This record gives sequence, C-alpha cells and structure tokens, in this order.
Amino acid sequence: MAEILNDDENGGVKEKAQNSVIAITGAHGFIGKHLIEKVLERGDVLIRSLVRDPDILYGHSHNLTEIHGDLTKLETLSDFLLPGCTVVNLAYGFNLSNDENLRAAGNLLEICKKYQVRRLIHCSTASVYGRNLEDVVDEETICNPKTEYGRTKLLIEQILRDGARGHFEFVNLRPTSVFGPGGLALIKLFDNLSNGSMALNYLRSCLFSHRKLNLVSVETVVAAILFIYDKGQDVDGQTYIISEDDELINNFEYVEKYLLHELYGKYYSAPPLKLPLRILSVILRIRGRDADNPYKIYDSSKIRKAGFHPPRPLLSTLTEFVQWKMSQPPYNGRNG
Repeated sequence: MAEILNDDENGGVKEKAQNSVIAITGAHGFIGKHLIEKVLERGDVLIRSLVRDPDILYGHSHNLTEIHGDLTKLETLSDFLLPGCTVVNLAYGFNLSNDENLRAAGNLLEICKKYQVRRLIHCSTASVYGRNLEDVVDEETICNPKTEYGRTKLLIEQILRDGARGHFEFVNLRPTSVFGPGGLALIKLFDNLSNGSMALNYLRSCLFSHRKLNLVSVETVVAAILFIYDKGQDVDGQTYIISEDDELINNFEYVEKYLLHELYGKYYSAPPLKLPLRILSVILRIRGRDADNPYKIYDSSKIRKAGFHPPRPLLSTLTEFVQWKMSQPPYNGRNG
C-alpha cells in the first residue's frame, strides 16, 4: 500500500522530531507541487505525500516519502501519517461527487485523530464567501455560497473544524484566485489576448474595466502555509484569508494592459470605454456566479498582523507567470 522512497533501514523518519514531519494531501496538484518544491528547499522537514495514482511519482529525495492511498477509501490510509506530524490538506476532487469529497474529509479527520497529529492546516478557498453585500470581505464576513463547489468547500471546513476540536490543532486558510506557473487562473485571459478576437477582447475590456481580480500568487499561498506550519499554538482554531488585494495593480484593467504590452508591445489603439461595473454585476448574477460583486476585495490583514507578508510583490510574480506561459506551446501571440 505504501511505497517508501527514502526511509532508511533504521527507521530514520520515525526517529525525527515530531514537528519535523509534514504530511501533504493533494501534493500533485498545482499548489501541492509548489509546496513540495519549497519544503525540499528548506531541507529541515520530512515530507509524506499521499498519491492516488501509483504510476505518478514526484521524484526521489532523501526528505520525501510518497504513499499510495485514496482519501475516499479509509482502508488505504493506514501508512500515510506518523504520530505528531503536521498535515496540510490540499485535496479536492473536481472529478468526484460532493458526497465523495465530504467522505474524503471525514476519512482524513479519522486518521488525524488516530495518529494524534499536531496540527491540520486546511487550504480552503475564498469562494466559500459566495454572494454578500460587502465590498470588503474579512474572516468575520458571513459565508453565503451559491455554487455547489462553494457549498461543498464550506461543509468540508465545518467537518474538519468541528472534528478537530479537542483532538488536534486546526487552521483554516482561504486563498483567493491562485495563479502562477502551472495554474489555471489567468490562462483564459492570456489565451484570449494572444489568440482570440481583438474586437471581443476590446468589448470585454470595456465591460470589465477596473474590476477587481482578487489574484494571489501560488508563491504567497505556499509561504502562508509554511508560516502557519512554523507558528506556535496561537493560530489554533483560526481562519485566515490569503490575498494580495491590497496591491493596486490587482484589477482587470492593469493586468490586461500588462499582458498586451508583453504580447504585442502596445495597448488598444483606442482606449476602452469604461462601462459601469454594475452592468457586469448583473451579468455575473444572471450566470449564477458566486463572485458577482466586481468591487469586492478580500482583506488579508489578520494574517499580516500575525507576522506574515508575501515574499514578493504581485508584479514580480505576474512577470514570472507571463514568462512561463509564453514558453509553453502552443503560443503564437507575437506572431498571430
């Protein structure tokens, strides 16, 4: 059931200090891959990664152990955790039913209790806030998700929070729209600008104008996870929004202009008309979107007051994303 890639013959992993082991679910996902890379760079933490597909392995490292298991099947999880380790839950099955995702959360909860883990860091999503009247959302804002995804993610939070109480520490993270090399956020906008209709792009620009994008780099999310990993007990039971909405450039107008400059070296010949954002809000609501408020920003001051700060400015990580995307085939933006 388990494939041990790096445990030495004398049980070196088990002899390590309890707080030096991090167990990661969803490690082969977008955030998970970046998290593992960063933890391996540190060199002071042993990683246990839960892998559903036995044919896909992350790679060999003396600090990495990959365990074959499926969160929806409790019987496959017996080799995953070590007593006293810290668990980072990044798993969510977009190809699974809501019931299967909830069962996975329940199974994770059971093995965390069994192995008496030190802390469970759960990576949720700001999508759980759904629709509300506030232009500024913080951790105290009432959640009102309308999509199945948002409702399921909120239920998973509740299952883990309630189940952890009295057994182990629990910290809940709610990142906004996570982008970066390998991620999906901004891909559609980039592809539209590089290969789509210029007329449609112009109309879209008029409609979206200075809409908030609520972007947060995957580098910032990973740094926040490790910040919580290293923190003391004062974070137990807390929920933290992970965002970069304080950055003035975190809006459609700036990001589109930046992408067009990188793609073609110029902006539209005629500046787009800025239609009232309330028109966009109506369209988003009609389409059943949770994020129907184009003015909405997510306040990350709580985790920043705890001592966390993004490792790099948003523009720097946006530049890195563009360089990565332009290196991926097919790409013909400058030639199309």
